[in-house]
Amino acid sequence: MNKIGYSVFFMFAITLLCTTLVSVIHVVTRERIDLNQHAKLEIVVLRALAVRIPENSSLAEIDALFRQRVARREISGRTVYIIDQADGKTPQGYAFSVSGPGFWGPVFAMVAVDASLSTVTGIEFYLHRETPGLGARINEKEFQRQFAGLSLNMPVAGGKYFTLTPAAPGKPPSDLDAITGATMTSEAVEKFVNREIATFRALLLESSLTTVPKQ
Repeated sequence: MNKIGYSVFFMFAITLLCTTLVSVIHVVTRERIDLNQHAKLEIVVLRALAVRIPENSSLAEIDALFRQRVARREISGRTVYIIDQADGKTPQGYAFSVSGPGFWGPVFAMVAVDASLSTVTGIEFYLHRETPGLGARINEKEFQRQFAGLSLNMPVAGGKYFTLTPAAPGKPPSDLDAITGATMTSEAVEKFVNREIATFRALLLESSLTTVPKQ
């Protein structure tokens, strides 16, 4: 075998070996990865619905808590998570995943609303590729906390439930604080979260999951 042939054979063998190793690792860890992703989604839903997760809970305990408190339903191909009041029969609230383009890629959040579909009760941004220290601050509790209590009864100008504007005293309740230095992310979040809330609210109103009168 000449020098060129040996080099080609060597590269082929290395590539085959690496591909095989990656495939084996993927197969071996796939179940664990799926379990972690499943648990992460359950945690996001529970947090958005303000369900306390005891510290140091195992994945099995989180799954048990989720199954005990949350029901999952499909409406027009989209998933809605329902939490009941203590009687186990009357809805206390709903949660649904929303997404849209951010500055560097898609942004995903879980939005929770009360049973009357009149108020946002929580939001959790859980997947994105926004800039650390800037757009990625949508993960911060201070940013997410301001959505709790947001009224959905009367959209403001432009049909929006909220706008993200620079922090300032005396703003109306529908004016939430944007992230300083992350204008593009703030504009993206404002656009897709408003749109998705309107979509899910309409779906819920048309569904049999809620008895809220259609407006």
